[in-house]
Amino acid sequence: MQRRQQAPRWYGARSLAALGVALCAQVVGAWEAEAQGATPWTVTTAAPTGFDRALAQRMAEVHLTRLIALNTQNPPGDELLTAQYFDSVFATVPGVERHVLPAADGRANFVARLKAPNASKRPVIIMGHMDVVGVDSAKWKTPPFTATRMNEAGVEYLYGRGAIDDKGMLATATAAMQQLAARRDQLDRDVIFMATAAEEGGPEVGIEHMVTRHYDLIKDAEFALNEGGRVRVADGMVKSVNIQTTEKVSYNVVASATGPSGHGSVPLPDNVLAALARAVQRVHAYRAPVLLNETTRLYFARLARIEENPVMKAAMQRISAAGATPAQVNAAAAVLSREPLHNAVLRTGQSLTLMRGGIRSNVIPSDASATFNVRVLPNDDIRQIVSAFNRVGGEKQVTFALDGEPRTSPPVSPVSTALYRAMESSATAMVPGTTVIPFMSTGATDGAALRAKGIPTYGILPMPLPMEDELRMHGDNERVPVAALGWATEFLYRTLAQVTAK
Repeated sequence: MQRRQQAPRWYGARSLAALGVALCAQVVGAWEAEAQGATPWTVTTAAPTGFDRALAQRMAEVHLTRLIALNTQNPPGDELLTAQYFDSVFATVPGVERHVLPAADGRANFVARLKAPNASKRPVIIMGHMDVVGVDSAKWKTPPFTATRMNEAGVEYLYGRGAIDDKGMLATATAAMQQLAARRDQLDRDVIFMATAAEEGGPEVGIEHMVTRHYDLIKDAEFALNEGGRVRVADGMVKSVNIQTTEKVSYNVVASATGPSGHGSVPLPDNVLAALARAVQRVHAYRAPVLLNETTRLYFARLARIEENPVMKAAMQRISAAGATPAQVNAAAAVLSREPLHNAVLRTGQSLTLMRGGIRSNVIPSDASATFNVRVLPNDDIRQIVSAFNRVGGEKQVTFALDGEPRTSPPVSPVSTALYRAMESSATAMVPGTTVIPFMSTGATDGAALRAKGIPTYGILPMPLPMEDELRMHGDNERVPVAALGWATEFLYRTLAQVTAK
């Protein structure tokens, strides 16, 4: 049942204010020191109307510090703690309608709607997920659920699980919403803040719960802004802003091998483990055909503008050229596929993730299995991919089968909407020389569920990150440059302010 929640006693408006004062006092001095020198996160253009950069920087860090401290490691998730935190924050913001939406024991989603007094357009959603992946604390240099500032090579970082994925997004979105609310009477559409559970896997208590149980709270949205894209830093500058417009669809394909069992002292020619190993190696090496779509063609065309390797640059130009023949596309793809990320954008890809077989070292087992995680292009067919695996595997003892049922890929979000244009405009206003690139994510996000419901959804991880930090997502010692939080908050504020302007 949908209901408006009261701020929890343990974290009401007064305690929020006290927390803000205490944490701000700790971080403001360090932030002001950082602001003295130019960094990739220094914005030299004028701030947008109604936006306080210093306040945005401070409050984004305040929120992220608190969010990291709420252990929402999935499993079990425990997102209710974070939903209650957001409820207490938005309880202090005038004009906001709030909903904590329990979904299971200790699990919840959260929706807050900033109401435009005289809305004439449909709402915009800004969203992120509250759960984080697990950690091996022994491999971290800091406590993973305590936000810890560290200065490394002259850059201040904030360490903690979720600093990037996805509490950094939620913290900066919250800080942007707080400032946007001050000019609520100038908005021409509502802004819906949505924080979901279970994005990192497990029971369908997150975005699926929202679109099946609580869709009335968001169904009138015109479009949505989610995680999924990238703001990439290289050579000390923001080189590109990659906006996700579509994503691959994730499946698991299981290889099952059967044959005679026996004693390890008598080798068998049809040993199932050997057959499985041969089949799995062939499928591991298999490359599906190249399939381009509107997003990936434009992706390579824009990426070519900033590519420094002349061989790669030429291949990007050839593969995205109008009228390129299949032979020309394949030749260019052969060059681009040397880079694993480009290869994943060009075709459906499979990764061997699990192998199971055997019970004792002196027993030949009668069965074994292996699992491939397969990421399918929106315009590809998983059934044909499975057929290709069976053909390429080439072992009579081994069969490849889809785990689950084929799903319809959601439509690609167009680059012509007001939200995409606002994101593009915000990026070039903050970094005039940057390149904005529509992007197909090779991973999976909650955006797919909204696209499937007809809500165009655009992904951006708004903190500018060097590749070294981007690759820490889901890994050890996840961190975010502290100054990137202010940059991200401004980007989100600019985007929302533009798309809601009368």
